[in-house]
Amino acid sequence: PVALSLLATFQSAVAILGVPAEIYRFGTEYWFLGCSYFLGLLIPAHIFLPMFYRLRLTSTYEYLELRFNKATRLCGTLTFIFQMVIYMGVVLYTPALALNAVTGFDLWGSVLAVGLVCTVYTALGGLKAVIWTDVFQTLVMFSGQLAVIIIGAKQAGGMGKVWQIAMKDGKISGIDLNPDPFERHTFWTLSIGGVFLMLSLYGVNQAQVQRYLSSRSEREAILSCYVVFPCQQIVLTLGCLMGLVMYARYGDKDPLQKGYVKTHDQMVLYFVMDVLQDFPGLPGLFVACLFSGALSTISSAFNSLATVTMADIIRPQFPDMTESQATLVSKSLALGYGLLCIGMAYIASLMGSVLQAALSIFGIVGG
Repeated sequence: PVALSLLATFQSAVAILGVPAEIYRFGTEYWFLGCSYFLGLLIPAHIFLPMFYRLRLTSTYEYLELRFNKATRLCGTLTFIFQMVIYMGVVLYTPALALNAVTGFDLWGSVLAVGLVCTVYTALGGLKAVIWTDVFQTLVMFSGQLAVIIIGAKQAGGMGKVWQIAMKDGKISGIDLNPDPFERHTFWTLSIGGVFLMLSLYGVNQAQVQRYLSSRSEREAILSCYVVFPCQQIVLTLGCLMGLVMYARYGDKDPLQKGYVKTHDQMVLYFVMDVLQDFPGLPGLFVACLFSGALSTISSAFNSLATVTMADIIRPQFPDMTESQATLVSKSLALGYGLLCIGMAYIASLMGSVLQAALSIFGIVGG
């Protein structure tokens, strides 16, 4: 359960919608991000995780105080809060945007509904509720993506035909060794930059460290980290395959150019509704997949935001607080952050490509 929860935390609707759209537009170069996964999970498993586990920290930023001072700890905490609140706006806005474009559901009604449901079950259930809902949501995500890829490829003439079309039109990218750091994506920026991205997400991010510490033993926590590696590769590959199947279907009749969708981020759901229109229930499965991705990420963030705020900001000011009072304050914090992130979804609507926005947020703050 911990490994699947670790995977689900940052496999949001941003990845489900953003990665296929990225592959559709620019080819498979983004897949080389997977080259960073092994090292990006090996280092946390054998350097960060044992240290956090043996210190039994509530907040990862407690280590900064032990190593440096209180000011450094507070700076780390505030940076994490800023990062996650902004990112939650993107995660909450993304599935609502796609659903609105294709089904006509009210955009802000969807944002409000998802935000409130997630806020309530996170505030009431705590970390245990978050981990077990993540497990279920991960299975839904895999099922939804697989269904779309299999049926879409079959309609296009098989995966061989899909690959042939992608090769012919230059969508299968080779290794770009250009050392220019200003190039959009190269092997170096994806593989080396990806390691640092993975370290920030799986090494020191509070949402992930909480899961490590919830394991029954240090060995189990390290094993969870190893299990995440092949799962991450599978998820990335599924996103890339979906992008190629989309291109095989729409390469010469782009729905964006024809005015069927307003942005590339809406294309995946348009593609799903198009491919699965003759299969009752399957479009609903993919919509569930989309919202599962959003819920897993948002619930993890709310829980971790409440934890760090409690441990790093409130507890030091009120050391005599009882456990029952602390529990009540933590639940109130989760509720408050939920409402704040619903508001941040409006800012996310001004950020452009959701995948690029997410990578920018993690790149700037994670560094």
